[in-house]
Amino acid sequence: MLNLKSYGKRGKSNPHSYLIIGCGHFGSRAAEKLFQKDPHSKIIVVDQSKKALLKVSHLSIESTICEGTLYLKQFLSEGRKADYIIPAVPFHLVFEFIHSQLKPLGGKRRKVPPLSGLSNPMIGKTGDLYTSLANFLCSEDCPEPSQYCTITKKRRPKPLYQILNNLEGPFESKVIRSLQLAPGVGGFKPEALLGLLEDIKRKKNSGRSILVSTASLCHGVTSALSF
Repeated sequence: MLNLKSYGKRGKSNPHSYLIIGCGHFGSRAAEKLFQKDPHSKIIVVDQSKKALLKVSHLSIESTICEGTLYLKQFLSEGRKADYIIPAVPFHLVFEFIHSQLKPLGGKRRKVPPLSGLSNPMIGKTGDLYTSLANFLCSEDCPEPSQYCTITKKRRPKPLYQILNNLEGPFESKVIRSLQLAPGVGGFKPEALLGLLEDIKRKKNSGRSILVSTASLCHGVTSALSF
């Protein structure tokens, strides 16, 4: 059983711990950046490809061969702890995890409805909606200042995670904010994921579709489900 209460507070003297799902370009880069930031941190990298994990074999970190969503389910169900989960896979990890948990209860993937007011929307191969405040390729080392864009120097009127959270329509919009952990590296706390799962379970009989988004200040992905 997944148990939100099992996630206690991390002691101030303890190093941070990170679970990186995916070891492609972004996952291996995240491991490098976080290890450079704090060599004493505990880092676990998961990928279903042994070859991909060779990219981080020079680092003093833990690596595991497994499909990402499956590993995340096992990790959380066993009560194992990490301060942050870092998605680095070519699919919406938050949604796939939540969907896998709610499927036995009747949860079904739905098509993301038309949404107005979102910048640069693009539908992915599995029907997920990708949005971005930028219409250009961002720097991998963007420090993500809170008030303005590093490239254009223009003020950011409202962060994307807030825009997505405020969407209105015949649905409920739920967002997990991706926090910057190092330049170009974003992640979220397990408590946020488990809390969202429990929140959606309570909406089971509402009859409304639920949008599930993961978003930073500038970039996001949105999927939809219903019961």
